[in-house]
Amino acid sequence: MNTQSATWLKKKKQKNKIKACLILLISIMGVALGFYWQSLLLLLLFYIAHELLWSDHIFYNPKSDYLYSFQNAICTKAELDNGKLCLFQSAELVKCDTAVLAISIKSNAFLASVFDPYVEIGDGKYIARQYFERGLKGIRYINISDYLEKLVDGKAVSIKFKYCQPLLPSDILVYGFCNDDFVNKKILVVAPHADDAELAAFGLYSQATDVAVVTLTAGEVEAESFSHVYADSKKASLLKGRLRAFDSIVVPQWGGVKPENIIHLGYFCLRLKEMFDDLSKTTISLTAGVDSTKVFREFNPFKLPSDKDNFASGKNLISDLIFLIEKYQPEVIIMPHSQLDPHEDHIYTSRFVELAIKESSFKGIQHILGYANHFHYTDMHPFGPPHSIASLPPNVDMMQRLDAVFSLSLSEEEQKNKVYALEMMHDLKRPIKLKKVIRSLVQKIIGRSYSRYGYDAYFSKNIKNNELFYFEKVK
Repeated sequence: MNTQSATWLKKKKQKNKIKACLILLISIMGVALGFYWQSLLLLLLFYIAHELLWSDHIFYNPKSDYLYSFQNAICTKAELDNGKLCLFQSAELVKCDTAVLAISIKSNAFLASVFDPYVEIGDGKYIARQYFERGLKGIRYINISDYLEKLVDGKAVSIKFKYCQPLLPSDILVYGFCNDDFVNKKILVVAPHADDAELAAFGLYSQATDVAVVTLTAGEVEAESFSHVYADSKKASLLKGRLRAFDSIVVPQWGGVKPENIIHLGYFCLRLKEMFDDLSKTTISLTAGVDSTKVFREFNPFKLPSDKDNFASGKNLISDLIFLIEKYQPEVIIMPHSQLDPHEDHIYTSRFVELAIKESSFKGIQHILGYANHFHYTDMHPFGPPHSIASLPPNVDMMQRLDAVFSLSLSEEEQKNKVYALEMMHDLKRPIKLKKVIRSLVQKIIGRSYSRYGYDAYFSKNIKNNELFYFEKVK
């Protein structure tokens, strides 16, 4: 996040502090004057208002354009006529499978500061919604991939705006992407932690005909939720890592992945940067007190090159990845996007994979697709409840170049299978703080019933009508 967004966020926090201080001061004065229950009621109303209006984790000015450039897109103009979307030169998009509509949108003054703005897209039979952040103003990208074929055929597709409106007569552009048939290619999904593959790509790997899944780290840190089992924090961390290693081996089978195509490398969480910076250095777990990957590899179906010594070093990790690339010979590798996902382990997962690709003898990799389970500007994206549309994430400070975008549609059954893939992950079943439960209950007042499948935000953010992937160049 650059200075512009940081400055905006600082001002936002200052305003919230001023509001809180004023309400507290008024309440104290009320108590001093004998207005006891009135002061308590004022504090309660302020708390409710805060949870409804000011508690969103938006770390940028929503009155900003999303800044993207597309290197391999077919661009054509479109228009909205009485709520109907029409494409110009639609024949150019006939071979495309993915498309986003770039349009300037403004939220309605009061209602969109309370309710979540969204667009409703329909073709007479199928209606879906894409949600935005409250208070938005600027260019946004509406994912129209599921309606592209009908638009190209000249059939009617409607777009209705709720709690927001298009800023016309500004240009409306459609960016189309013509992608390969990834479902029928050999795929290797690389996950930094157990659950990353499921969050990002369960739909894709459950549809794929030939897929392997590899998880790099045990994810053993932050084991407080296991302290009731072991008072010893190291034992609790060890248990958590073993459980997550087991999850990473078993859950992909729920999506149809063959057991022999699932492997867990057992390196340590939040150590990948250190391993990358000094490839020969041997690291130890931050929390489990172990220096060997062996303890987290007990469920693997075959041996890895580094099983000879089980040292947690960058050199060994690269050796394991090269071995897996040459074993599975994927045409497509799916891994965290090196720029869109800011989590440290995700960034260095991508860097390790890039090194392994470079050093591998297998040169048949055709595409690298990036995903993002974490975002720079908010932890609420993709916005909206489960089973809505996912589109491009907020990016407001600097132009982000994307070579291409791939949107994969998921059926209702695939989405619900994904729910239970996440449900089986121990890390997504950690105890939810009371504050979060109360916030969820309060926000039902404004229609945010997002806890249908669970209070963890991933059950709303990642259970969508589609999964999004972003192309990275094979280096």
